Amino acid sequence: MSDSADRQLIELVSREQRGLRHILVAGITTLVLVVMMSAGLGVYYYVVAKDLSVKSERLTADSDRLERHAFTMRRDIDQQNNRVAAQEAAIRRAYDEMRQMYAGSVGEQALDRALPVVADYLERGRHSLADERLIEIQSAKPGGGSEGALLKGAAGLLGWERSGAQIKKDDAGLPEQLKLAQESFNAALTDPALRSLAQTGLAWISFMEASSLRSSYALADCQAVDASVGQIGTDDALGLQPLYWRAQCNRKLGRTREALSDYSLALNRVDPAAEDAPDPAEQLIQMNAFHGLGTVLITTADLPPDAEVDAARALAERVCGSGDAGDGSTLMKLTRACLDKAIALRIALGQTENQQSGSAENISFTYLRDGDFQGALAHSKQIEKTGLFAWNELVRALSAEAVGDEDVAREARRNVSMFAPESFNVCELRALMTPEVYENARALISSEHEGFVVACD
Repeated sequence: MSDSADRQLIELVSREQRGLRHILVAGITTLVLVVMMSAGLGVYYYVVAKDLSVKSERLTADSDRLERHAFTMRRDIDQQNNRVAAQEAAIRRAYDEMRQMYAGSVGEQALDRALPVVADYLERGRHSLADERLIEIQSAKPGGGSEGALLKGAAGLLGWERSGAQIKKDDAGLPEQLKLAQESFNAALTDPALRSLAQTGLAWISFMEASSLRSSYALADCQAVDASVGQIGTDDALGLQPLYWRAQCNRKLGRTREALSDYSLALNRVDPAAEDAPDPAEQLIQMNAFHGLGTVLITTADLPPDAEVDAARALAERVCGSGDAGDGSTLMKLTRACLDKAIALRIALGQTENQQSGSAENISFTYLRDGDFQGALAHSKQIEKTGLFAWNELVRALSAEAVGDEDVAREARRNVSMFAPESFNVCELRALMTPEVYENARALISSEHEGFVVACD
């Protein structure tokens, strides 16, 4: 090969190497640019994602606030409708009484009626307009000793009931009106002849506290009710109302036998002569007794048969009927019959559908007891149309999960999270449910209320 050919080859190789280096430099430069662009895009996406995350959190918080506002508003509307219905019924009763009242004022001749009227009010809840006027006129007179103190206490309770006020969740103690009534009843205790009635007034105030939102039937407050009712006298001496107060606390604490006995006694104390012209106050207690008896009967599924339980079931069958001919166990049919009686009395009292569901929601537990989750879901969905109730939303969530209805389960769980955990009365829930369902209920409540220990003390 000639020198000329060698030089040409060397130049060709050199050009190729220079071209390769140019390509390599261009590639590296491009790679660096791509890396820089990727880093820039990464930073950009990070900033955008962070901004979107903040906005998403704000939207979630806003959505949560709106949901809770809608939940609270719906319950407030139901309660307002209930108050309006109660006021309308009270106005109708007042109008009927005013038409029947004789002209003139309550005179001195009515003084001998004061104690029987107070007794009817404290023991049975009965109070006509004339009775209220008598109590308030006599309580306003100066002096009066122990009898005057008893009248002042009764007038205080009447005023509190008439006001429609409630013991609020954040109240530090009793409201002033109830505190004054309590002091008056304590003053009347010094007279042996008035001690039973004065103690009944004190027991009523104790029950108001236990059943308030502040307590929600807490153990200590229900123990106070039990002690206060016990100081009135023996069971034979107890009026219709004290039996109901004690029964309510026993039921809420899951004390099946005690509650069963008290509800049975209460139903036996209802005045049979009043059936043609029932007194609304006594009707209300009768309704509550049917409600309580029906609810407690659910829990007797766990009790071995004995004379006490058999007697209570026999009473229930006598006053409630044996129940429908549909599916389900005999005991759960009997329970539904008693709860249906309570609902019928709610209707007779002019209560709203929301208030009627206060008894109707408990029917769902009869389906759970029989293992009929589809029936429990169908019933709880009907109740939800009339209002939001803690137990009903819990049953709706449990039964929806059991049958695989994820949408309803998610919605019901959300509602469970918006109720105060104390409102579920877990001691009574434990008695109403089978052990397996109760454990699922505990787990559900715990998961929706982080940090809250669901336990029956």
